[in-house]
Amino acid sequence: MNKNFLKNGLYNAAGGIIRIGLAILTIPLLIRLIGVEEYGLWTLSSTVITIVALAEAGLATATTVFVSQDLGKEDVNGLSQTLTITVGGMLILATLAAITLFFGAESIVNLFPKLVKAQQSAVIQALQFGGFVIWSKLIQQVLIGIQQAYQCYILLNIVNTVQYFFLSLGLFGVAWFGGRTVSLMQWQALISVVSLLIHASVVRSLLQNVCLHPRWKTEKFIEIASYSLMTWLASLGTALFSRGDRLIVGYFLGSESLGIYAGITDVTTAINLSSALPVQPLVPIVSNHVAKNNINNPEFVQQVKQALEVNALFALGSAAWLFMLAPLLMPLIFQPTVTNNTILLFRIATMIYGLFSLNAVGFFILLSIAPKLVMSIELISGCFSLILIAIGSSKFGLLGAMMGNVGFILTWLMIFFGLKLLKLPEFLWLKSLIFPLIWFTVCILTVLLISQTEFILIISTIQMIILICWYLNIYKQKIIYLLRGWFKIGG
Repeated sequence: MNKNFLKNGLYNAAGGIIRIGLAILTIPLLIRLIGVEEYGLWTLSSTVITIVALAEAGLATATTVFVSQDLGKEDVNGLSQTLTITVGGMLILATLAAITLFFGAESIVNLFPKLVKAQQSAVIQALQFGGFVIWSKLIQQVLIGIQQAYQCYILLNIVNTVQYFFLSLGLFGVAWFGGRTVSLMQWQALISVVSLLIHASVVRSLLQNVCLHPRWKTEKFIEIASYSLMTWLASLGTALFSRGDRLIVGYFLGSESLGIYAGITDVTTAINLSSALPVQPLVPIVSNHVAKNNINNPEFVQQVKQALEVNALFALGSAAWLFMLAPLLMPLIFQPTVTNNTILLFRIATMIYGLFSLNAVGFFILLSIAPKLVMSIELISGCFSLILIAIGSSKFGLLGAMMGNVGFILTWLMIFFGLKLLKLPEFLWLKSLIFPLIWFTVCILTVLLISQTEFILIISTIQMIILICWYLNIYKQKIIYLLRGWFKIGG
């Protein structure tokens, strides 16, 4: 199981890195082709779509957790009950969300008075096409939850990466031929529908040998609904922070400033994604061990320790890399409007995102065993951060908005409580972080002391090699074993 966790984590990381690379390439290309102001409108439309997607009510994660438990118990009747409730519930929620977005688009746009009439019209049309995106995306999430429960991470990541590739390529093509926000949303809707069909076929193949039939159990419904509600409230905190900030910046500073803010945070969000994906396989693992009352298993403890170190490797490694290469990346995204202030904003964002991304292991642990607690921490952290962003935007502009993101570091509390509930020593997290944090601090200080780009490139490469070697030295035996398995399969 430990090797499966490492393998699945690597699959997630590989797919995530490719998707992140595509995002980093797509963002500057879009900004150059459609301009910062139009990119702000596209960001506003996408943000509304993401927030409406919260209508999934936590059913996607609940699907992974409860299907994992049913598979662990080999309970076919329980699996039928779970899928009846989650798939049926998601169909209802997705349809309601799509209808609401289509007919409520104009009311939503009226909340942003700084948009001129032409901009309002474009966003309204984009949101109406976004109804197709929402419906497809929500159904897709519950299907992904089933695949995660079956731990089909390699196939899942291939499908998601191919989907993201064609989405990015299409957005670039649409913008190249003169398309703007509405056309971009139309392309996203098409990709979403096609991806839904692919995920449906994958899930069908997974379940073809299982004798499933619609089965209702009120007690199971209450259990899933309760868990989903807690998970939904937790995801609400994350959405408030990751997307609500854009609504605030758009309200206070307008579409052009929103375009700059979104361009920066779209890149730095990659830090959070790249560090969370490798440890996401903890969800079915924790669920299985909890269902079997086997959380004291030494192998399970080792998996948690390994997850902490993998999370630190990706979070601080990617943050340091982006921080050091900021003078090279910013001209690619915002040329010719890049300034020293833009570079400063980007570096502030990379530091904050790198630090709060260390919460991933605690998040996935609490998501499996204490959804109410993760809900509380996420909501408090998200609201606190939004308050800081609103105050910062109104008083200090973009700099204040970016600094306000620091409030989400409160999510570190998830690590403390997660380890405590698993009856693991709290210092396990700090012990796993000592070297990465020292390394991260040295990287930041190095950049502040050296201004020549050539030296920064050389030093950043050396520093990244040091961090990777630290991790490889700890888990070299497991990695060697894993590579041998891959070569045997390949042979």
